Amino acid sequence: MIGRNFQRILLVSVMFFCLAACGYHFSGEGEGPKPGLRCIAIPVFENKTSEPNAGALFAGALREEFMRKGTMRVVPVDDAEAVFKGTIKSISVVPIAHFAVSVVSQRFTVENELFITLDILCEDKKTHKVLWHDPGFTFFKVYTVNNALNPDPISGFENREDALRFLSQEMSTRIHDRFLSNF
Repeated sequence: MIGRNFQRILLVSVMFFCLAACGYHFSGEGEGPKPGLRCIAIPVFENKTSEPNAGALFAGALREEFMRKGTMRVVPVDDAEAVFKGTIKSISVVPIAHFAVSVVSQRFTVENELFITLDILCEDKKTHKVLWHDPGFTFFKVYTVNNALNPDPISGFENREDALRFLSQEMSTRIHDRFLSNF
């Protein structure tokens, strides 16, 4: 009798949890804010920074993300149903780690944080209705500037470029997943 009551309670509990589910699903899945959307365009982002080619880098990474993962086709603007429009609002560098040189009471910066802020939206091409928008999407990456014992400005520059490429790919993945999750 106790076993039978336990089975009933278990069955009712399972049914309750199934009915009360919050709609959880994996990120990057779903139809996005406009079900049935098949063709999107991602032109070069506007670049309000002094970083050369940043607009092309970030738009290219987002195109690759949709082509690699999505069911939507990336097409020219004339053939698209919706258009992603992006603006690189800021790129800033914050020194976070230093190495003290006691001989001359000087410090070398050895690590920086590279911050990128985007204004990204997806707009229905016909109605110009905004389907999805994040006006202040910010992400950062820590990178090594110099070896304090043997400073090399070239390797510091290359590390910054690697961090910028990493951010373009990581932010594109997050934009893709949030767009399809309608979040």
